[in-house]
Amino acid sequence: MRFDNETDDNMRDGKLDFFKSLLIWSVVLGHCINALCPDGNALHPILRTFDLPMFMYISGFLLRSSIERYDWKQLILNKITNIIFPAIIWSGICFILGDRCFYYFLWAVFASSVIVTMTNVVCKNNNAKIAVLIIVALLFHFIPKNIVNISFLFPFFIIGYFSQNISKIGFVKGIVSLIIFVLLHIFVWDSSFSIWNTGGYILSNPTFMTTTVLLRLLIGIVGCYTVVFLFGTLHNHFKESKTIRISEKIGKFTLSIYLIQHIIVEILLPKTVNSFEIHISKSIFYDYVAVPIISLVLLVIMYWFVALLNKSKYTKWLFGFKSNLKNNNS
Repeated sequence: MRFDNETDDNMRDGKLDFFKSLLIWSVVLGHCINALCPDGNALHPILRTFDLPMFMYISGFLLRSSIERYDWKQLILNKITNIIFPAIIWSGICFILGDRCFYYFLWAVFASSVIVTMTNVVCKNNNAKIAVLIIVALLFHFIPKNIVNISFLFPFFIIGYFSQNISKIGFVKGIVSLIIFVLLHIFVWDSSFSIWNTGGYILSNPTFMTTTVLLRLLIGIVGCYTVVFLFGTLHNHFKESKTIRISEKIGKFTLSIYLIQHIIVEILLPKTVNSFEIHISKSIFYDYVAVPIISLVLLVIMYWFVALLNKSKYTKWLFGFKSNLKNNNS
């Protein structure tokens, strides 16, 4: 999602935009699978172990440069206008359409940004910051009702915040991450371990939940490193291609796409399938070729749509707006 909104266009990292375009595709694909594959699809549990963690990873990384450049009060105000404002607007639109969606992920990003920003204000020592943030991450697992799944997402935000470079990874580390990621999915991971099935409350079943939380963290970290390695390799080899350039453009609008995809993919697509009584025949081609192609086509259509809306002064505010950030170094 577009959580680097305070980054000027001339300071953007094209590789990160490419990463985000593939990540938002994975989100759209996962929701298309929910709508179009009633019997499930093996891709879905794989996607969910890295897509949202990687978005949090990138968001934490981008926040660090913003904290170094801007006043913390202005920065939090900017997060409100650029993340919370559109979340409320589109939640209202969803409500009008008869769906209760409050875009929990955006609230998780906002909460993580505020916590890290305020920790940076209070703690001047880097070790103290790390200690405080780890304690906060642990405390989230002792909250019975974790509405925005922040217990699952916040650790990846912290890791991203303290990372020096998240757009590349060495060949050896990348291969090791890939192998571990594949082995975990084959021999260890099961979709029943996901945050949506178990929650994040440690005390509900201390032994099982502690193991599950650690496993989710491990597969999420390995997934992030694998994504950086694979996506980064693709970008390095084909960065001058037209496809990569288009992907980078899509990556600039991931927040906007995330907002409207809930309506188009999660609300309207299932209703369309049900209304027309479309017969879905289970097959390997349908699950692993047709559905990904459908999700990609929908992604491109949504990109064109939000790019058009963002060009108009009358509609671009629907996707948030920047507060007037003053550079601390100016």
